[in-house]
Amino acid sequence: MGRPKEERYWNQVTKEAAGTWKCNRCGRQFSGGASRIKAHVDRIPGKGISICSASLDDNHLQPQSQQTANPMNPGEVAAEDDDHEMVDAFFGGLMQHSINIISQPINLPGGSAAVAQSNNCGFVNDEIKRLNELLHDLTLEEDDIKGELEWLKSEGKQRKRRVDDWLNKLQQLRNKVGDCLNLAMAAVHYFNENYPHNFRQIQQLTAQVSELKKEKPVVLSNEFVGEDFERKVKSMQKLVGDEEVFMIGIHGMGGVGKTCLATHMETQIIRKGTFNHVIWVTVSREYSISKLQEDIARRIGAKLNGDDDERTRAAHLSSALSEKRKWVLILDDVWKFIDLKKVGIPRCRINGSKLIITSRLKHVLRQMDCPTSNIITMYPLSHGECLELFLLRLGEYHKTHLPSNAWNIAWECGGLPLAISVMARTMKGIHSIHQWRYALNRLERGEMGGEMKEEVFQVLKASYDNLTHKSMQNSFLHCALYFEILSYDKMIMMLVDSGAINGRRRLNDIFDEGGTILDELEDHSLFSHVSNMQNSVRNMACHILKESQRLIVSCGKELTGIPHLQEWTADLQLVSLDTNRIKEIPAGVSPNCPSLTSLPDSLSDLTCLVSLLLDECYALAKVPPLGRLQKLSTLIISHTQVEVVLGLEMLTNLRWLDLSFNKKLRLESGRVLRGLTNLQYLNLFDATLSNVEIKYVQGLTTLEYFLGGFNDIKIYHNFVAGIWNTGFAPKSYLLYFGRFDNSERIFESGDRISPSGDDHQIVHLLDCEEFPHLHPKDLTNISIGCNPRWRSLCDALSNITPSLENIEIENCRQMKSLFCLFGNCSFCSNPNNLQSLQLYSLESLTVICKEDVAITDTTSQRLKPNAVLSNLSRLDISECHGIETLVTAGLLAQLQNLETLSVYRCNSLREIFAASSSGADSDDAASTIITLPNLNSLYLSYLPMLETVCKGIIISQSLPKLQIYLCTKLESRSPFEVSSSSFTSYT
Repeated sequence: MGRPKEERYWNQVTKEAAGTWKCNRCGRQFSGGASRIKAHVDRIPGKGISICSASLDDNHLQPQSQQTANPMNPGEVAAEDDDHEMVDAFFGGLMQHSINIISQPINLPGGSAAVAQSNNCGFVNDEIKRLNELLHDLTLEEDDIKGELEWLKSEGKQRKRRVDDWLNKLQQLRNKVGDCLNLAMAAVHYFNENYPHNFRQIQQLTAQVSELKKEKPVVLSNEFVGEDFERKVKSMQKLVGDEEVFMIGIHGMGGVGKTCLATHMETQIIRKGTFNHVIWVTVSREYSISKLQEDIARRIGAKLNGDDDERTRAAHLSSALSEKRKWVLILDDVWKFIDLKKVGIPRCRINGSKLIITSRLKHVLRQMDCPTSNIITMYPLSHGECLELFLLRLGEYHKTHLPSNAWNIAWECGGLPLAISVMARTMKGIHSIHQWRYALNRLERGEMGGEMKEEVFQVLKASYDNLTHKSMQNSFLHCALYFEILSYDKMIMMLVDSGAINGRRRLNDIFDEGGTILDELEDHSLFSHVSNMQNSVRNMACHILKESQRLIVSCGKELTGIPHLQEWTADLQLVSLDTNRIKEIPAGVSPNCPSLTSLPDSLSDLTCLVSLLLDECYALAKVPPLGRLQKLSTLIISHTQVEVVLGLEMLTNLRWLDLSFNKKLRLESGRVLRGLTNLQYLNLFDATLSNVEIKYVQGLTTLEYFLGGFNDIKIYHNFVAGIWNTGFAPKSYLLYFGRFDNSERIFESGDRISPSGDDHQIVHLLDCEEFPHLHPKDLTNISIGCNPRWRSLCDALSNITPSLENIEIENCRQMKSLFCLFGNCSFCSNPNNLQSLQLYSLESLTVICKEDVAITDTTSQRLKPNAVLSNLSRLDISECHGIETLVTAGLLAQLQNLETLSVYRCNSLREIFAASSSGADSDDAASTIITLPNLNSLYLSYLPMLETVCKGIIISQSLPKLQIYLCTKLESRSPFEVSSSSFTSYT
């Protein structure tokens, strides 16, 4: 080891027999060379050596043989202890924060030195250790950020403003930790036994450090926009760092940023050096196994023999990859399934290596066995992010010279980063307002010219070209025209009307095919069930359509009038003016459009029309006679002011009829329904049926879905009897009697009746008499609401069938109980499949079952335990303020299948489960054991009088999940106990 150039450093250390150095000031031993000696003596942090802990004012060197005395016992020699190690570590560069260390005991008043108790020193040492760990965490996080910032600077890139904000927060937190450490260090050196421990403060600092690490920016360059992109980077980092993960997929539409994310990850991986090799190969649509093998081999410097067969080349490539140890292989722009084995890419984890695949086709990732949890989907930018990226790409000039319609141009790009970047580059440096307006008008018309067509249109069109069949391409083009206004169901029926789907089948078959088409479009990143279709994709579709036919497409443009007369040319084939503010189509506006089948002058003359959609035309009050439209298969006149629709009964080919939400509509139901013998879907929700006789509805043998209401109980009974006696009843329906203005639940039920969802059989009874009603034979859900005269369910539902699964009751002011549980009650003994009971706002309800009557009435036979509630799995009750005991002792026998109980805002409720009858004393109740074997969830909230869940003991197979909120009087004792034995009887 060489001597330092300055002799004074050599004079402050002594060489030990073991070849180590010993500091003459602090007695610390260490190994190393001259630079370490200098770092120790001069207290230079970050050099990998503990720094001298002697007082800065102590200029007296220790004699070579002198050892540090133990202040606890002057006769003993103190060994180097852990707190010295921690102090050295602290001064060794984990933080740059000034701390004054006093190395000698302090003489307190009275002449005695402060001596710390051994256990107190232990506590302080633990605090010092934890604080040093926090400082170490902060330093590592800061070093990581600063390292990447240096790289950004070398690349000429700008950092995001939030990076500096985060670094400032880190420095403030570092100072807090340093202050806390100062106190702990002083305690060690003062040996102050009265030192106030900082346990709580250290906990707070630990939480703050943890939160700061969560907020740490992972994308530092301002070239990347959007919080979602940062979330995707964090997800990628987690997957790349997981040793159990091999394959990672990045999915999304063309131009949305898949390659951008992969490139960012490539840079990060290379910069951090966590992998030996990063291999990037762009695959593209024209890929072949041999070409892919050559591309990978070239990237890793391997040579493949062109004369070898594919299998031999794969073996050589696999061996070459294995020799590269830990690698990342990025396959960008994959369009079809790649057999990794045939290529020579190992399919399993080797040394923690990763395979990252980007593709706009999600099914390709699935076919390659990429786990769903490992697929990251990229989405278009939000509104604000569109403008942020647009301004960033425009450059510095436009920060002070930004045209007013720049936001509109950015928005018309629909959140697609590629389109935004190209459009910004096109407009960079342009200040003429005429050019900005012209660019916006072209975007609004769906026109793509110049660079936008070359760089955006062609990229997006590749997804369209990749659709497997011509019929799929046609389906996509039709969806593109109507995606903004059509629901999922109507979109599928539009595909039927366009001929893309054969409509001469049951609706379930039609919707299975339609759903498959939409799913495939989503897999190709051309459509989304959540956000429908991106603007640039839609403009691409319109551009394709314009190449093959003449059309006018101007949707969602706030138009108050139709396009200019000159645009209505003789060769016009399609017009779409959806989602505008057009109030009137002037007569004679399109006299020279023989091919037009949409939005004509005279609706009645369109004898070839197959679909007429007049949805949410709120001001529409009159529709011309429709009797001549014999080819019409879909008719929607919904949310209008229409009073009369003439000629409906003549539309014998009609399969889908929606006349919902037309409060003024006067429909001669019987005459109309008699002619619609091919009808499969009929929606008359909020358009009340009248004049219905049994003979009128018996011909509806093809009806599969029905929604409608009745204002006369006789008409309701005629409809039920007429349809369900034929054997051709609809598989899914919503029937209601009475007005539903105060019932939100009926609207929720209406949303469930759809061919794209599950089948539901629902009846709502609203404000009707409490006498027996006729109900469909397959009824599963019944809702009783706003019935001011009903006192129980037994009489009104005496004709109910065993298929009933759910009962929902709300706002029935006089209802005091629900069931009688008598053996001679046809209702209580019939529906033994009831699974859910929901009770809302029943102000007079005092008991669920009339048990008191049942016990005293010896003439009535009680029901067996397998009666009406024996299969109940869910019970919800809220705002029933008259009930004090929810589940009485006699009712428990029927609740052996109860799984979930939810109780909310019942102001008088004192007890959930009664352990015994009301006459039993408290001691007997407390010792009672009841069984609820399947109860797994109990939710109690806003119950001000609740005192106990149960006075006895409740045995269940597992402890239920408890969620209790604002039950201030509830006892703390839990009544639940777990038994592994089987439950066969009620105790």
